Amino acid sequence: MKGLIKYDLMQIGCGLKGGFFAVYILFMAVLNIFSDTGNMFSYIIILLGAMMGISAFSYEETYRWNRYTAALPVSTRQIVLARYLVVGIFILGGIAASLLLGAVSVIAGTMSLTVTEWMLEMVQCVLICMLYQEIMLPIMYRFGAERGRIVMMLLFILLFAALYVLSTFTHLWQQAVTIYSVTLVLGAVVILLLPVSIGLSVRIRTEKEF
Repeated sequence: MKGLIKYDLMQIGCGLKGGFFAVYILFMAVLNIFSDTGNMFSYIIILLGAMMGISAFSYEETYRWNRYTAALPVSTRQIVLARYLVVGIFILGGIAASLLLGAVSVIAGTMSLTVTEWMLEMVQCVLICMLYQEIMLPIMYRFGAERGRIVMMLLFILLFAALYVLSTFTHLWQQAVTIYSVTLVLGAVVILLLPVSIGLSVRIRTEKEF
């Protein structure tokens, strides 16, 4: 299974044309220095990480990787779990980059929120990204990269809308219990949906012929 993960990471890495992420993080860091809403810029990299994990499906179809995996001594469940882990790695990378950008905002004095508020909103962003992936992965297995791309973009728009709503609630609701309750409920949904998402993906991929 480690080989499958390494393959996906190598394919996505090559598709990014080398240091794209490094250049993007540097560009966003400069924006954070001069913008008074630097906290918002720090979230974008998490969303990009969520999107990049999905791009593995495009390379899979382009290079007909499924035909090779069918001959490998791995189960369908291992193949699916490897893809979920790749997505998780990109989300973790996005979190690390977001923390770096947030630190730049704090040092530069452009952070428009308190550190506690910013951390809470980042947790909410991560949870929404995870929910997005849990919905998208079975869809990508079912429809493939081309047809699934339309659904991916629609969900991406909904993801931004959800972030805006949660951010608004954070500012309007003064009771911390209410704010934390929303985050806890979202976290519970993400945890409960994960095994369901994996099960659906395994079932869909098992039924496909390559």
